[in-house]
Amino acid sequence: MELEDDDWYELTREVLDATGIEPDDDSAACRWAALRNQANGLDIVATVIRQDGRWARLHNDAYFARSACADFAYDHGLDKPQ
Repeated sequence: MELEDDDWYELTREVLDATGIEPDDDSAACRWAALRNQANGLDIVATVIRQDGRWARLHNDAYFARSACADFAYDHGLDKPQ
């Protein structure tokens, strides 16, 4: 199954929220950029300093990113064998 642009945006938002890079409704969050580099790949780069000058909460961010991706895959039926 190939994801549409809206799906990629939803996944990006979920990862940004889960990792603390840009929690929902946080206007002072970190700056970030996302790049779809393949049909099934997404790279997210972000600063570690928030707009208000504080450090972002980054403890276990890789774990939270993987968890958000796994939840997204399950919710969209992507974890089922083709």
